[in-house]
Amino acid sequence: MDQLFTQDVTVENILPASAGQELIDWGLNAIMAQQAWKKTKGEGVKVAILDTGVDTTHPDLQGNIKAAMDFTGSPYGVVDKKGHGTHVAGIIAGVDNGIGMIGVAPHAELYIAKVLGDNGSGSFEAIVRGIDWAIAQGVDLINMSLGSSEEPPAAMHEAVKRAHEAGIFLVAATGNENRSVGWPAMYDEVVAVSAMDLTYERATFSNYGMKNEVMAPGVEIYSTYPTGQYAELSGTSMATPVIAGAIALYLSLLKKQGIVRPPVEQVHQAVVKAVVDLGSNGKDDLYGAGLINLVKLLGK
Repeated sequence: MDQLFTQDVTVENILPASAGQELIDWGLNAIMAQQAWKKTKGEGVKVAILDTGVDTTHPDLQGNIKAAMDFTGSPYGVVDKKGHGTHVAGIIAGVDNGIGMIGVAPHAELYIAKVLGDNGSGSFEAIVRGIDWAIAQGVDLINMSLGSSEEPPAAMHEAVKRAHEAGIFLVAATGNENRSVGWPAMYDEVVAVSAMDLTYERATFSNYGMKNEVMAPGVEIYSTYPTGQYAELSGTSMATPVIAGAIALYLSLLKKQGIVRPPVEQVHQAVVKAVVDLGSNGKDDLYGAGLINLVKLLGK
């Protein structure tokens, strides 16, 4: 039987598109995104999203989507019938166009691999194919807001290793079951991301453990949603793309300095050091290293 991957989220509110000012989500303020944008907005960085597909016509996404492929056999192709992938895409690279919302890295390029079906779950084979496709696209990093409580077959880890060896940075959600970190976040080659709430505390659902590495806002996060709408969702699935966006900014800044493909471990260390310590002093099982801070990551 195929290993199933899924990532449940809580839908707080679905909001229609409306003209007017672009919303700066609370999570962007928490990580000091606006200060970081003075240096870069993610130009020249390719981000792969392995998820439920995407709303390719969303006005806050379409300008940044460069390629999309379905690996689920869905009759709808890459179209996102769940909403999860579209929301994740906006958190990473919602377009800076004066409407709706803006992503952490609004000038990054998105490569969408639909590996989770229209019911929100998918097989490890689809995820492996999605990873290999992302490698072939020459992406800089891969976002996996998905997970399983059971260790996947070896083929999954081999695909992750192929991406890692190609110099691609991988991030994944720890999970939303208030228990130990799931896979693929458990792999050494993947950065495990947990969720923080609006009070700067660990979200009650966020998984924990020694592999928990870094934290990002993941409660009531405002982002893009299918059919041109917007929604507030909660989950480690929302925190993970915040870290992906942060890494996109960091990689963009390095590219501007002539460093095209930095060692993955160098990027990893930079991310876990660029934090505001939360919880117990130093790294701990509940908060990881702490909350990502973009000013610390990119420099003042």
